[in-house]
Amino acid sequence: MDWFPLYNSLRIAGISTFITFFTGICAAYYISKTSKFTKGVLDCLLTLPMVLPPTVVGFFLLKTIGPLGPIGSVVMELFGFRLTMTWYSAIFATAIVTFPLMYRTVRGAFDGFDHNLTYSAQTLGLSNTYIFLAYYGAEL
Repeated sequence: MDWFPLYNSLRIAGISTFITFFTGICAAYYISKTSKFTKGVLDCLLTLPMVLPPTVVGFFLLKTIGPLGPIGSVVMELFGFRLTMTWYSAIFATAIVTFPLMYRTVRGAFDGFDHNLTYSAQTLGLSNTYIFLAYYGAEL
């Protein structure tokens, strides 16, 4: 029995989950602090893969990271390897398709946060890191 398909699927899913998790939280955190106009523009751009058909997202991904695309040609020239038709190209595709789901969920949590709690905690001398971890349920 060949275990490579299972191993490959788990490898791609694990790495893309890791990437999506941290980039989604960072993007939502910093975008929730921007102006209303900037939030609208960035929301539109970052959630675009969620509303576009998968074939369109794949086409744009191939045009971007393909050997003749703006990112793919630079990587090919500098490092000498292709970003398409490999196992790690599936990581790019999976992360791009799942990123809007993570981003919108976390952004809703950040927008629903009561900032009076932050101000109260700061008056008690707590650090911003401690406040962030304590509010979002981390065990301290």
